[in-house]
Amino acid sequence: GKSVKVLTLCSMRFLSFLFFFLFCLPIWSQKVRLIGTCLAKNGKPLENVLVRAKTNPPQTQYSDSLGNYSFTVTFGDSVDLLFSIDDFKESRKIYINKENVQVIEAITFSVLQHQGVTISQSKIDPFSLERLPKIDAQKIVSIEKALTLTTAATSNNELTTNYNVRGGNYDENLVYVNGFLVYRPFLTRSGQQEGMSFIHSALVESVRFSAGGFDAQYGDRLSSVLDITYKSPQKFNASGMASLLGVEAHVEQEVNHRFNYLVGARYRSNGYFLNSLPTKGAYNPVFMDAQILTNYNITEKLTFSFLGHYSSNNFRFSPQTSETDFGTANEAYSFRIYFDGQEQTRFQTMMGGMALKWQPNRDTKLDFYASAFNTDEKEYFDIQGQYYINLLETDPSKEEYGDSIAVLGVGSFLNHARNNLNATILSVYHNGEHAFFTGFSNNEHTKYRSSLLKWGAQFQKDHFRDVLSEWKMIDSAGYSLPQGDPTQVELFETIKSNLQMDSYRLSGFLQYNNSWSKVKKNLLVKIDKKVKINDKKVKQHYEEIIRESSNRFALAAGLRTGFTAINNEFYLTPRVSLTYFPRSYLAQNSKIARRNISYRFSTGLYYQPPFYREFRTFEGQLNTNVKAQKSLHVVAGTDFYFNMWGREQPFKLTGEIYYKYLWDVNPYKIENVRTRYFAENNAVAYAYGIDANIHGEFVEGIESFFKFGILSTKEDIKGDSYKEYYNAAGQKIIFGYSEDQVVVDSATIYPGYIPRPTDQFFNFGALVQDQMPGLENLTVQMGLQFGSRLPYGPPSLDRYKDTLRIRSYFRVDLGMSYNLIDKKSEKRTFWNENFSDAVVSLEVFNLLGINNVLSKQWIQDVEGKYYSIPNYLTSRRFNLKLIVRLK
Repeated sequence: GKSVKVLTLCSMRFLSFLFFFLFCLPIWSQKVRLIGTCLAKNGKPLENVLVRAKTNPPQTQYSDSLGNYSFTVTFGDSVDLLFSIDDFKESRKIYINKENVQVIEAITFSVLQHQGVTISQSKIDPFSLERLPKIDAQKIVSIEKALTLTTAATSNNELTTNYNVRGGNYDENLVYVNGFLVYRPFLTRSGQQEGMSFIHSALVESVRFSAGGFDAQYGDRLSSVLDITYKSPQKFNASGMASLLGVEAHVEQEVNHRFNYLVGARYRSNGYFLNSLPTKGAYNPVFMDAQILTNYNITEKLTFSFLGHYSSNNFRFSPQTSETDFGTANEAYSFRIYFDGQEQTRFQTMMGGMALKWQPNRDTKLDFYASAFNTDEKEYFDIQGQYYINLLETDPSKEEYGDSIAVLGVGSFLNHARNNLNATILSVYHNGEHAFFTGFSNNEHTKYRSSLLKWGAQFQKDHFRDVLSEWKMIDSAGYSLPQGDPTQVELFETIKSNLQMDSYRLSGFLQYNNSWSKVKKNLLVKIDKKVKINDKKVKQHYEEIIRESSNRFALAAGLRTGFTAINNEFYLTPRVSLTYFPRSYLAQNSKIARRNISYRFSTGLYYQPPFYREFRTFEGQLNTNVKAQKSLHVVAGTDFYFNMWGREQPFKLTGEIYYKYLWDVNPYKIENVRTRYFAENNAVAYAYGIDANIHGEFVEGIESFFKFGILSTKEDIKGDSYKEYYNAAGQKIIFGYSEDQVVVDSATIYPGYIPRPTDQFFNFGALVQDQMPGLENLTVQMGLQFGSRLPYGPPSLDRYKDTLRIRSYFRVDLGMSYNLIDKKSEKRTFWNENFSDAVVSLEVFNLLGINNVLSKQWIQDVEGKYYSIPNYLTSRRFNLKLIVRLK
């Protein structure tokens, strides 16, 4: 009996201990999330601060674009946090509270934040995508417009959001929104039909852009990457915009710590803007869209997101007249067209994307995506035009000066189209990454090595149904062109087809990013600098011991692979980039300061598998044997931050030189905004040049941007040639122009390299912002664009003829904005209490009223002579705009 009592007593003690242990276990193992923020001395968020938590095991991360960082620790501990950026160090001991989330007091560093112009999310990123400074894009029409003013992107057409980068066309650009690839309508023929960009500027948090040499983690295109990240709401906010061209609104809210949403809608009717075109008539464009982004935190480590978008672009137009004067002061012409008929196009697109983001531990991220895109497009028109070409009197002394003195050509044309396209693109893909961090230290120096392994795989299914019925008839002076059988009426151009294409694509990538730095301790820095004192140059000597001085390398090496089923093509493309941050100092403000400079080099293969339009010929047939266009990129560049004029915020100067060699090129012609491919891999090409830009506070308190680019891009179409004919005098015969058109000799000409359609030697852009002294609520923005002459040619399929040059593009837009909210005033008003901004703007488009030329129209007179008649873009227009943002 005694043994039973002892056993029972021991059992009770064991059960009591077990109960106590199990009760306390959740408390001992309770996880607490530490959240903190790093700030610059000007109070702005500081990105790329290295934060190390001395936990077991140690944790390391970098502050993000908002200066935020977070760690997960165990309740009951105290944690030492070490902060470092450049040569600045801070440390904090944090005592963990019994809370699920603990907010740490913000850490302020005595350095300046460069307004997010650092180009990566963390220091171990190879910096291949540049993060652009924040610009109020609602004041500048669109994100794409801002790109053409501040980056290597260019555009010679204000009616479209298309842009070209370093000799490529728009189809060669990648555009991502929150990780989803963005598509556009395929039948768009002109900028008037295009509608709005997918990107809603009021929803944008950050913009990243690369003009070439980007990493393997990005897709298979030849030219550029635009990576847009939408906001992740942390509170309720809303904004609205109304102008003579349309309205838009957005709402965002964090409902609770698990769920937030972002909603935007836009309506645009730019008939007022289009009425400034030379072609007069009844414009009735109606463009609208809506999009939503939701985020739901299922757990701390698992987040579900949904991005949805719907757009409806309807363009109706009944042209009436068009009048264009062209020529020179000594030889002036007038071209008039009288129209009948109408055009109606409708593009409806829908996109839905789901993302599941899982972070099983602090070093690993696993993202899963699924998206669907559908477009239903209709393009119908029947337009008849009757035209007259008149010679104008150019002698000011004559009474008929400026009037018609001769009719050179009379004719008519009839354009007809019933085009329908429906496309569905389905995609599922996975991206993942795993981070590594190691460190070594002794008395003299410390070495840090960070690495990141990224991978991804994607499956995509494409379906296209395309019904084309398009023809054009030209009746010139009583006969139809071309002249053939006199008993039949022949059409100038005919496209008839009923096409269907189904294909699937596989792609994937593997990328390794490695960043390593060496920190020297107690480094003696000596600098001699000449300064001017009392009109004399004096040599000053500076000497300082830097407690810890670092340099850093960042390497990204990756490999992309893919397979396109319809043409049975497999590809493998390596890419590599290297960035170096040297240990460099200068004398500034009577002390030694670190020089903020970096150098980068990138190279690799960039293949672009053909999409639907690359398969379709000029005749409206599919050539499914078209292979991927291929290119080799070599890019070298530098970023240099410097101070001048006593500004706290440094200026940034960026320069890049590049060379691209392309083979298996699919030649194309650009008509307005429509790119038409020859659907053959029968050319080689090259592009080389230089891009440079600078931005900073040229006017204190507000940034301005200046950029320029020099480019040469040519292509050689294999096997192309043409005949030249000569008369008895040995002169080359130009039929319709030469007096002696009797052929006595001929020669075969091989044109070799000819300019590509985007060969623009020089471009310049500027976004200048200013504030009125003493009236900072009044700001002025001026956008300036110049592009040198682009090549063009007569309406034929012979690319070698496209060596003429169109007029240079020059445009100045001006905006004047006044914010009704005085943020410095403590006076309580209706506006101050309810709105963070209420901006009234007056915009002047094409301030100088310059007649920029989009393209040329070719008309033949009765003697067979051709005239190239300019198609002008918009003239000067005014717009009133109101932008409000709720608190």
